[in-house]
Amino acid sequence: MVDDLPDGLVLRHPGADDQRRVLAVLDDWWAGFQGDAGSLQRSLLLPRLFFQHFTDSSYLVERADGRLVAFLIGFMSQSQPEAAYIHFVGVDPSLRRRGVAEGLYRRFFRLAAARGRSRVQCITSPGNATSLAFHTGLGFQVEPGDITIDDVAAHRDYDGPGLHRVVFTRTLADQISPPRTPAVRDIRVCFLGDSFTAGVGDPTRLGWVGRLAARTERRGVDLTAYNLGIRMDTSTRIRARWRHECLPRLPEEQEARLVLSFGVNDMTWDGQGPRVPPDTSVANLVALLAEALPLLPVLMVGPPPSGDPGRDERVAALDERYAAVCAEHDVPYVAVFAALKDQPSWRQGIADGDGAHPAAAGYAQLTDLVFDPWWRWLEDPRPGRTHRQARPRS
Repeated sequence: MVDDLPDGLVLRHPGADDQRRVLAVLDDWWAGFQGDAGSLQRSLLLPRLFFQHFTDSSYLVERADGRLVAFLIGFMSQSQPEAAYIHFVGVDPSLRRRGVAEGLYRRFFRLAAARGRSRVQCITSPGNATSLAFHTGLGFQVEPGDITIDDVAAHRDYDGPGLHRVVFTRTLADQISPPRTPAVRDIRVCFLGDSFTAGVGDPTRLGWVGRLAARTERRGVDLTAYNLGIRMDTSTRIRARWRHECLPRLPEEQEARLVLSFGVNDMTWDGQGPRVPPDTSVANLVALLAEALPLLPVLMVGPPPSGDPGRDERVAALDERYAAVCAEHDVPYVAVFAALKDQPSWRQGIADGDGAHPAAAGYAQLTDLVFDPWWRWLEDPRPGRTHRQARPRS
């Protein structure tokens, strides 16, 4: 769930496989606007490249059952560093006038402003009165053109002979945050986990931890994030190394916290069974929490799907047991497995990569799932959440 959208809708970034899904709804959603010529124009506006190279600035909205109900394809201009561009937007007619399109636009405005853009541009076809009203209602201005169609300025042959367009521009002054005041909180957090914590497979090298840290900084928190993810690490290894890796990085005079995320490697089949039996994996988590909670607030991010059907089945069962352990110990638990296992961009990133880890779009999805629980945890005012007990001397 995200802000600016009605309850029950889920937002994510698209992947290459989503192009066919979007093309399949265009004629229905546009009710045959401009006939066969309009249908062809709409399909030609969405080649596969938009679902391959502009995913981190584009969005899909789905119902909980995965049915597509809206999309926005946009990007940051490469030749005009002050501009962002919304290329194509669509909403299921059953959800129009419920704020879905506006929510997508405003989310794109915030993204563009965060990336240093000062204006957003887009176009529509002359005669599309609904689109004209929507854009002007959101603060877009119609740019002067060289022809007038239905009393609206348009640009002749803008997209080719006979393809006239109305051009909109909206400034982002209302989206640009004022200079940030110095942070009042200095927080040190160790992110302890495996290859998913390390961000393996993400060409941006951010993973979900890097993205989480960047978004947290933008909210005025001076965050030092120590990424202690190690490929192939199991809960047994993580339990063994947590104290000597984390405690030296978390001085007692600073607010310090611990985030855990592991489990996929435990459920990897080694020829005779899982590398770590489920009961042992759960016992490792119990022991780790018993050691860490007297010293630090802890949050746990559950294991994600990795694309192997057998392993994913075992991980799903372990995810439920981990959640129960965390609930018993009053530790916030962010379950991500169910939300990611059927997402096309997550699966496509795994298929296009090493067969286990997602690409940038997948890690962005994972960050979206984690951020709100993470932020609530950082703001948790309960005693003991920001002041640790004295550490026992070793």
